[in-house]
Amino acid sequence: MKKAAIIPVDTIGDALLLMTSANQLKKFGYDVTILHDNIYSLKRWFPFYHFKKFTKKDLDSYDHIFLQQDEVKIEKINDLKKLIKNKLSIIYFRYNKSKFSPLSPLDISLSDNLPIAKSLAKNFQKFSAVHLNKTINILDKKILESTLLDTGLVIPKNLIHKKYPKRVIIQPTSSDEKKCWSKNKFIKLAKTLKNKGFKCVISVAPKEREKWLFVQKLGLDLPLFQTLSDFASYIYESSYLIGNDSLAVHLASLFKIDHIMIAKSQKMAKKWQGSWLKTNIISPSSLILNLKGFRLREKYFQKFISIRKVLKTFDSIRCN
Repeated sequence: MKKAAIIPVDTIGDALLLMTSANQLKKFGYDVTILHDNIYSLKRWFPFYHFKKFTKKDLDSYDHIFLQQDEVKIEKINDLKKLIKNKLSIIYFRYNKSKFSPLSPLDISLSDNLPIAKSLAKNFQKFSAVHLNKTINILDKKILESTLLDTGLVIPKNLIHKKYPKRVIIQPTSSDEKKCWSKNKFIKLAKTLKNKGFKCVISVAPKEREKWLFVQKLGLDLPLFQTLSDFASYIYESSYLIGNDSLAVHLASLFKIDHIMIAKSQKMAKKWQGSWLKTNIISPSSLILNLKGFRLREKYFQKFISIRKVLKTFDSIRCN
């Protein structure tokens, strides 16, 4: 059996999207390892793969390595290219001719016309079939298409889906502060939902928690999640999630939990959404000017999205 390794960038959301790729490789007979420091803690949710924290050691033991282009850590990418050049595929979520090296025959560049999760799965399906010399007949094509976005996810047996029908998770933070809706609006939203009879929970990373302790005085819960797996379990047993473009939204999509993503760009949000369950995206109206050089719609998107609009969307998904 051929061995393949996938090396995502540091963010867990990207690593989660790449689990669709891992599943396509597995279907075609690869033994797959995910080399990543953070998604490692979700390994019990994905028992069909190996998970290791990233290290340059033992890279030679893999028949092929898939490395996501890191636009921040360019030096790391270049070092790895030298080490594993002959069996390396660079995955470009957004390929830029002027910024990156020319594509090699092994590289994977995603389509602009599809959500990233779907484009990844299709590209890895094609790669696997070509490099393992497998012919896909019409029946197999239908089966592969119907399971295109599968990740190999297995839910721990002790968990109950949507166990708490009134629990709403509010995720007010993100790895990129520029993607975040107004803190005050999130708090007002949570208080409004609480007054309507919902159990509202403010969810932030442990390192962010100190800045959010004040919400407890407002009667809002602020649970401490020691691990990413604990956080995933909490989402799985909740019924709704409202947040920014972040890992939490991807997990909600994967777990089929109704959710709302507040985003500065409808186009980008559609591109990066999880695609497992429809993401209800709220972004500024396209009628607001977004002229080049000013980008008012994106720079000040928080001001253009009202609490009323979020509540209206929440009511619509709750009633469906």
